[in-house]
Amino acid sequence: MCTGDNIDTAIAISKNAGIVTKEQILASPYTAMTGKDFRETVEGLTQVQDPKKEAGEMMDAVKNMKMFREVKKNLRVLARSSPEDKYLLVTGI
Repeated sequence: MCTGDNIDTAIAISKNAGIVTKEQILASPYTAMTGKDFRETVEGLTQVQDPKKEAGEMMDAVKNMKMFREVKKNLRVLARSSPEDKYLLVTGI
């Protein structure tokens, strides 16, 4: 769930909707994150050579894909997320 709501509201809504359980929230610091924490943890975006295009053509990529994969295993709630956070998430996926 990606929302602009604050973290407490987002967690409450996601629990009510069956997106996340109390146990999941307690099990990992990555289950529910703010957009700011998510961006900082995966180190944002970077530009890399697009392997499908001609030399010199760049594309966006998650800067720290190793950390992104770790976060992705548990992430269920992204609160206070901006359009840029959502783009970062989709880019990593």
